[in-house]
Amino acid sequence: MSDKSPFGLEEWLTFLQSKKLPVSAGNFSRLKKQIKSPDETLDKLQNNIASEPFLAFTILSEANRVVPNKRSDIKTPNHAASMVGMNGLSKTLGRLEPCEYSKKNPAHKHFLRQVQISYEAASIAKRWAIEKRSNTYEEIFWVTFFRDAVRWMMWFYAEPQMSQMVNHLKEGKSLKTAEELSIGCRLDELAVKLFQIWQIPSIIIHSFLTDHIPNTKELQKLANLATDPNSMPGYTEDKRLTILANSQLLLAFCATKVAHGANNVGWESKSLILYYQVIACVLHCKQGRVVQATHFATVEAAQRYSHSDKLPIAHQLLSPNLYVTKNSKARSSAKIQPAQIINQLYKNYNGDQKQLVKETLKTVKTVISNAQHALVLVYKQKTQKISPALQFGYDLDTLKQINWNTSSVVLSRLVQKQSVSNLPSNKLKTTISKFPLSVQQILDERGHMLIGSCPESDGSTFIIWLDTRATFTDSDFNKFKSIILTVSKALTKS
Repeated sequence: MSDKSPFGLEEWLTFLQSKKLPVSAGNFSRLKKQIKSPDETLDKLQNNIASEPFLAFTILSEANRVVPNKRSDIKTPNHAASMVGMNGLSKTLGRLEPCEYSKKNPAHKHFLRQVQISYEAASIAKRWAIEKRSNTYEEIFWVTFFRDAVRWMMWFYAEPQMSQMVNHLKEGKSLKTAEELSIGCRLDELAVKLFQIWQIPSIIIHSFLTDHIPNTKELQKLANLATDPNSMPGYTEDKRLTILANSQLLLAFCATKVAHGANNVGWESKSLILYYQVIACVLHCKQGRVVQATHFATVEAAQRYSHSDKLPIAHQLLSPNLYVTKNSKARSSAKIQPAQIINQLYKNYNGDQKQLVKETLKTVKTVISNAQHALVLVYKQKTQKISPALQFGYDLDTLKQINWNTSSVVLSRLVQKQSVSNLPSNKLKTTISKFPLSVQQILDERGHMLIGSCPESDGSTFIIWLDTRATFTDSDFNKFKSIILTVSKALTKS
């Protein structure tokens, strides 16, 4: 980007129109070869088209732009590809930019994460449509998926501004205020304008407009018809609400809200209840069936679509504390204090180091809720090698590819003596280069890390680190320091 970033609707429209849309370099190369091959057919290209978000998006735009006298919008990528043919696919290549995605590039990571969230939202909308016995569930999937295409572009080309927007939201500002402070306009407004310019199907554009989806008051009125989760929702005599409840766009709108809410806040987010109530009215069923269908859809999305290192929201459903209320958490913490839980690490240690590592991570999850990722490394004195022993929150395949034994100032100091360090984002930013180069791909310099080492009597060492994209408090650090001291004491236990 230039030194002066765009700000306001008109500047962003001008800026984004000049940009090509990023696609995986591998998929781009494969598509070029397939188009030139005389043996290829559109049927063989379908998987490549459907799995590459901006390729599918561009083909959809091309089909709706060039196909004359169409009676209705072309809504799915495969339909679009069949309408434009091989020649049309060749034309779309000029609007695309092949990209080698890097895990170290924040813009790439956020872009891929947003695409993954869109797959989750689309899967939820499709599952609701199936529950409704709609025969347009494939269209609903793609309408929901492409709603966030402009959001993908903004994360790719304007990551600093989008990160600033997220920070405003964390500070408690409203979505409208956060967007206007960061980019000078509403994202939905920008999406509508760009979609109109690119001739994206009108049904996707309509999913942003209050002529076709409920405003805040109408959404609440629909939700009020299903306030009791154990009872069937009531019916409305309001003609406008009846039309909205029967619109497939309401499924796309609510699924997008649920997917973003579950990803940004978690399944315990209170805002999700509103959308569950609305969809209960749409399906005319109890809320439990809506929740069940939603969870099923996210598991399906986790199995079928994996385009980033983002943990799928289905992963959260495995948490035993997912639906524990604040009151019950408070009662639980009142009964067993963190210090007591940590002390059990020493009392229960019987020489089984593998069990100690497992119990240590369980303790971290219990007493340091801010920890999004945790890793235990073991340094063996005999081999002078470091290797991961146990973790949570990281991608296993990525960890396996890391060479932990390349030169590192941080790790070499940790294996020499017991140590505990608190690395907030300002310190982590200057320290991250002192980790092995391959390790840096799993760390975010804007995050926060706690790291410590626990030496054994034979010269071996356990290294434990926690990191979060948010912040650790002083209380978190004190608990972590207590864990390190307790584990060190246990390891030297005779």
